[in-house]
Amino acid sequence: MDTLRLLYLAVAPGIAIAVYIHYSDRWDPEPKKLVIKGFIWGALAVFPAMFYEEAFPKVLGWEGSFNDTWWRTIIYAFFGVALAEEACKFFFLKEFIYEDQNFNDPFDGIVYGGMIGCGFATMENIMYVVSAGYETGILRMLTAVPAHAFDGIILGYFMGKAKFCPNPKKLLTQGLVTVIILHGTYDSVAMSNLSWSIYPIFGIVIVGIYLALKAKRELEKTSKRIEFSSKEYFLLEDTGKKEPLTLKDIRNALREGRLKLEDLLVPRTGDRKISIRALWGSQIGLEPRVRAKTPPRVWPAKRVLIFYALTFGFYFYFWFHRNYRNFMSYKKLNIDPELRTLALFAFTIIPFFIYEAIFGEWVPFDPAVGISFNILMAGVEAVFLFVLLRMIRGFFNEDQKKAFPMGLLVLMFFAVSSLRKILPGDIAFYWGWECGLILLQGGVLAVVQKHLNDYWALEREQLADTIAPGPPAKH
Repeated sequence: MDTLRLLYLAVAPGIAIAVYIHYSDRWDPEPKKLVIKGFIWGALAVFPAMFYEEAFPKVLGWEGSFNDTWWRTIIYAFFGVALAEEACKFFFLKEFIYEDQNFNDPFDGIVYGGMIGCGFATMENIMYVVSAGYETGILRMLTAVPAHAFDGIILGYFMGKAKFCPNPKKLLTQGLVTVIILHGTYDSVAMSNLSWSIYPIFGIVIVGIYLALKAKRELEKTSKRIEFSSKEYFLLEDTGKKEPLTLKDIRNALREGRLKLEDLLVPRTGDRKISIRALWGSQIGLEPRVRAKTPPRVWPAKRVLIFYALTFGFYFYFWFHRNYRNFMSYKKLNIDPELRTLALFAFTIIPFFIYEAIFGEWVPFDPAVGISFNILMAGVEAVFLFVLLRMIRGFFNEDQKKAFPMGLLVLMFFAVSSLRKILPGDIAFYWGWECGLILLQGGVLAVVQKHLNDYWALEREQLADTIAPGPPAKH
């Protein structure tokens, strides 16, 4: 039973982040088969990295003494660990995914780099957590797992730009050096064994997340421009100019193998030749006018339930973020989805770490206090959900508001979350109860998603009516 719980604790965070990264690609989603391959390649990259990490101190004669002095710790952290792990991620991404024709947009680097990072984090986490226990699992869930995942996004950012650049070596080198510096700094602090080291570790992780999300937003803009640009190009050999191509057409043709990055294009309004690689690498060079209102894709309610169940509830954080992001983009709200999600994470996950530290080291455990604490954490989750649902409900029309039982949904989520958190681990058929409660909790989000899908469908209909051409003019 404990082994299964530890395995879940080791696997769930990496999978949850991977789901978030995959579905961040709004305009040209990557094939699931290649995404899963990226995750698996990342997991396999752990093994050559481990070999190098074990061999490095032996070659230098530092076996068992690499952290005896501060300078040895730093050298080992940067060149024995960070270089090994990030280089393995880099080479697996470069060798097995970089040249794939589905890698047809700079943003794809974010997706595949993130998958490599999540796969690596998950495999490494299994090795650590199953042997070291719950405290290590919780700590790594907050530090090492997001650090690997978001370092992968940063690496993918540089690789996505490099693929569509005439001289990619500089960008590839910058990407590798950047993640080695972040990773090496993290490991130097972690290996110092200082009592206060946890604070700079969290700081380094937050810096990595910030840089990764900033990189992600930049390339999201590029993808959106490709999707909605009205500029047209012709293949150079198409002298008749019979088949103009938009940037979206070019991107799709790259994925299908009908065009290559070195193919030459001529703009409709000029005669300057440009390769697709140069066009993609020039930040697309699109007109500033991009379609302002684009309702998000429908997300089937059953899919929300499936992902919630597969991640044992961690999907809540990414569902929460996606909805804030969708409303921010579509309604032009002055909100920060990343900051709100980080707040949710901080107020519902970090307290468990503090609680375990207090009652595991300094204060005798009291079951009544434990139950009260878990119910309080369920209440915090419910408050965050209530704030989100209240914002969503504010955009509904009167009929939608009447059909949307917001108070009941929040109350059900709180009740089920409380039961999950206080469920005794030694109860008969524990996993049956746990899975049942997870499905009930995910069912609440699925109901909300169904109402959201109806709302977005209505928004699309109204938008279509707005931009539909009027009747032909009378002569």
